[in-house]
Amino acid sequence: MSIARGELAGYVQLDINLLQADTTAGFDIYIWPEHSPVPVLYHAGTARLDDDHRVRLEEAGTTDVYIKDESEASLHEYVEMHLDKIIADDRIPTGEKAKILYDASLRMAEEVLDQPETHENLKRSETLVRNTISYVLLGKDAFHKLLALKAYDYRTYTHSVNVCAIGLSLAERLGFSSEEELMAFGVGAIFHDVGKTRIPQHVLMKGGPLTDAEWREIKKHPVTGTELISVHKEFPTDAKAVVLEHHEWMDGGGYPDGKRADDIHPFAKVAALVDVYDALTSKRAYKDAVDTYPALKMMKEEVGTHFPDEYYRELVKLLGE
Repeated sequence: MSIARGELAGYVQLDINLLQADTTAGFDIYIWPEHSPVPVLYHAGTARLDDDHRVRLEEAGTTDVYIKDESEASLHEYVEMHLDKIIADDRIPTGEKAKILYDASLRMAEEVLDQPETHENLKRSETLVRNTISYVLLGKDAFHKLLALKAYDYRTYTHSVNVCAIGLSLAERLGFSSEEELMAFGVGAIFHDVGKTRIPQHVLMKGGPLTDAEWREIKKHPVTGTELISVHKEFPTDAKAVVLEHHEWMDGGGYPDGKRADDIHPFAKVAALVDVYDALTSKRAYKDAVDTYPALKMMKEEVGTHFPDEYYRELVKLLGE
C-alpha cells in the first residue's frame, strides 16, 4: 500500500473498503487534507465505526485514509476478524474482495503452517476456509478474479492457499457441496503439505535433481504432516485423508501407501489433481512456471493412471469458463 501523494515516513495508505460498520478498528485512522503537510487524526481506534464513514470522508474531500506503520499488525488482525463482513459487503467490487481475501489468506496460511500444532491456528485455518467458500460461491467471475491473483513463485503456504481456493471450486462442481464437505476439504488442503515444513529448505528449494536420499525425505511429508495434525482430536477425518493421500495415484504408483482407485479418498483425488496443476503453473527453484493450457495438456497424459477422468474434465471446464 503506497502513499498517493508521495512517500510519507511513518504512514501507510489504507484501503477504505476494509473498514466495516459496527466494528472497532483498534488502530487510529488518519486523513491527509490537501493543504496539510502531514495526515491528521480522523477516527480514534477505540471508537466504533458507523455506516456513514465513507460519506463523511467524501464530505471532507477525500477517500484516502492512512494508518501509522506500527499499526499494520493490528490492521491484519482486524481484516482477519472481519473478513466475512468484507466478502459479504455488496459495495466492494468482486475483484477487490479477491485481493483482500488472497492477501489475508497468504498471511494466515504462513503463520498457521509455521505452528500447525496450536489449537488457535487450527481455528484460524477454519476461518480462512469458511471465508474462501463464501467467496468462491459468489460465482465463476469471483473464482477467476481470485485465480488471476495466484502467486506463481512457489512457497508451501502460497501453494496451500492456491490448492485450497481452486480445489474448493472444483470440489463444489463435483458435487461435494455441503458446508461440512467443503470445510473438511478446505482444511485438508490448507494443511496438505504441512509435512514439508519439517524438510530442510536446501532440499525443498534445490535447483537440480534430487538424490535418492533427498527424494526419500520428500516422500515422507504426507506421513509427517499426518503426525503433526494428530494433536488435534477435532481435525476432520476427511481432511486427514487429504493430508495423507494427496500423492496417491489411481494406478497404485503413488505414495506413501500405494493405494489404488476407490481406496483413495475422493477429497484426496481432488487435492492431487489441483496440487499438480498448481505445481506446474508455479515457478520452482528447478523450473519456470507453465501456462494453463500447456499444463493441462501435460496432465491429460496422466488421466486414468494418476487422476480420475471426470475430475480432470471438470478442472478443464472450471479453468476455461
